[in-house]
Amino acid sequence: MQNNDTKKPSRPVTRQGQIEHILSQLTPEQLRAFVQEKALQDTDFRDTLLICFSDLLGSDEPAEPKYRQMLMDMAQRYATSEGYIHATNAQNLTDTIRKMLEVARKATTPTRETTDLCLAVIGSLPQLADRIEDPEEHVYTLMRTACTTLWECSSMLPAERQEQLFERIVQEYGNPAYVDLDLDNSLLSLLKDWARDDKKRQTACLRQLEQLLKSPEKDNWRKNYLLEQTNSLIGFWKDK
Repeated sequence: MQNNDTKKPSRPVTRQGQIEHILSQLTPEQLRAFVQEKALQDTDFRDTLLICFSDLLGSDEPAEPKYRQMLMDMAQRYATSEGYIHATNAQNLTDTIRKMLEVARKATTPTRETTDLCLAVIGSLPQLADRIEDPEEHVYTLMRTACTTLWECSSMLPAERQEQLFERIVQEYGNPAYVDLDLDNSLLSLLKDWARDDKKRQTACLRQLEQLLKSPEKDNWRKNYLLEQTNSLIGFWKDK
């Protein structure tokens, strides 16, 4: 007599369990077809895919220009015909960029790709800030996240690449737009830490601040602010 009490295997109830169950049932051909179609239809998915598996492309070219263009294209998709990005779309855009940075922070993402994406985000933020309605200050969160991610992965870079990265951030900090938009603090925190035990780097930072102080614009607020930043750096390094 057949035992009708035999229970069927229970179906997974968590999202992760359901995904794992589905993947175990799919053939490689089915999965390939899905990924290809999804990448063609969903630009955010496509961009994430390219970041995660960029090493498979085998290119030695810097990825930063590619990521800058990617960010410009993303901003354009969320902008009005006049190029302005209203609050709701600003939220969606910055959420998408934040998710890209989260992918870049994963251990499976090549370090070179991580640094290039972070540099692209940092370099794009002044232009983005000028055309975005951002009452929640998402742009500042993106700057902090990009700089934090750079700090996290910098120790894994060869010494030569670390020095190049430091010089690049010094160069970026020299752009007055970061000070004008109040985006400079995260950059300065990076420089402060990276130059902590290096007199040569400290000198490079102070020279860049000196150049900013020599701006032809007669702006007492900016001058006083930069003097405060200079004194803060000197005090921090002296205490260390």
